This record gives sequence, structure tokens and C-alpha cells, in this order.
Amino acid sequence: MIDISLPLDWNLITYPGDARYEQYDYFTHEKNGVQITRIIMETHSGTHFDAPLHAIPNGRKSSEISMEKMVGPVTVVEVVGDSVKASDIPDTSSSRILFKTKNSSLYNTFSTDFCYITEEAAEKLVSKNVDLVGLDYLSIEKFGTKGMKIHKILLEKDTVILEGLNLSGVKPGNYELLCLPLKMNLDGAPCRAVLR
Repeated sequence: MIDISLPLDWNLITYPGDARYEQYDYFTHEKNGVQITRIIMETHSGTHFDAPLHAIPNGRKSSEISMEKMVGPVTVVEVVGDSVKASDIPDTSSSRILFKTKNSSLYNTFSTDFCYITEEAAEKLVSKNVDLVGLDYLSIEKFGTKGMKIHKILLEKDTVILEGLNLSGVKPGNYELLCLPLKMNLDGAPCRAVLR
């Protein structure tokens, strides 16, 4: 198995304006005879999926999304350049697609120059009835854009968005995806995602 999840720790980068991941000793063996750690994080910390509520008022919550969309055949496509274009999407691929870009090398510090999904690519993905789209950075939108247009194109058609993937060690090709989000009834949820 190939773990494509980001580690949740103090080094996790965040999108500007988002809260940082934090963890603290709540109980310790020395003081309490047991170790319990308290964590503070957002639903979109690290590797996570976006539920429609994230971009659409009154949209469906994370618990209302079928887990079937997040488990099964997936195609990893390598993209060279600053954006994922419609021409980067193969005509033959599974109903789940992950884009490996330059982004997987940008996790040491936040970069505004990350590869994003274009509107034309998003439209092509929904026309192909893709169940899940994943990208190897914290957002699929071009940095600085307003209105979450790409999110809305995908989420309005029930396409799951998976963000914060680490595909640096993954070769393009076909795999099986196992992506299990935490059971939350919110705008998204952190996930553990692996390929095999």
C-alpha cells in the first residue's frame, strides 16, 4: 500500500487564513497515569475531502456523501505545468482521478504558485461523470480567486473533491483507492487515503 495522506503534526502547512493544526498533552503518564493528546484542527486540515456544504449554502454534509465514491479504482495522472487543463484528462480513466503535479514537492512551506484545476478541466470532469477528483495540494482553486467556482462546478454535480494528497512517490497509472474520512456531519472531513 502507498500512503498518500499528509501527516497531522505541527509541521503541517495551512492555507492562508486557516487555523494551524495544534496538539497538546492533555493527560500524561507522569501526571495522570495515561497519555491523552488534545488536538485542534479544521475539517480541511491536511488530507481531506470537501462536502458540498463547503462551497454551497445548504449543500449536503460530509456524512451524507456515499463512501462508495471514495473506494475503488482510481487513475493517477501526472500533469506538467501550472494548471490542470481539459487536455490533461485522459479519455480513458476510472471514475476517480488524482492529479500528480509539482505540488507534491511544495509541502515544506505554503506556496501561492501551486498547480490548480481550470474551469474547462472541471467542466470536462463533470461531463465524464467522475465520482472523485483529487489534487496534491490544499486547494483545487487558483490562489487568490474568489467565489470557489471550481469547487461549485464539481460539488454541484456530486463529484467528491479530495485535497491535500501527497503523490510524490506515486507513478502515474491505475490503482485501487481506499479513502476513509472521519465520521463527521460537517463541511468536510480529514481522511486517511492509500493506494494499492
